Amino acid sequence: MMRRDLLCPGPGECPDNLQADPFANANSPRCEECPLARLDAILASPAGQRVSQAIDLDFALQAGVAVSLSEISYPEFLLLRLLAEERNRYNEEKFKNDQWKNRHGR
Repeated sequence: MMRRDLLCPGPGECPDNLQADPFANANSPRCEECPLARLDAILASPAGQRVSQAIDLDFALQAGVAVSLSEISYPEFLLLRLLAEERNRYNEEKFKNDQWKNRHGR
């Protein structure tokens, strides 16, 4: 979710899409193998909707809503934990990347 923008450069810039349609642009449909389209399809599934619910719950928790462990299911707890771990990994990678760019003048 946090790297969503890295999954696809967009229909007008995707090499696979441009190979199938050299005149593809930002308004063109995504290619059949698009990782972003697959992610969206997964998120529309029942399992993906549980992930979306965990993201909503995480947002509420970040906003200060109090929820006790007895109010959430164990699978929800696990999804929240995975989300927190992924957010930490993403922030660490972004911090390291920003430091590298600052050191190398980019």
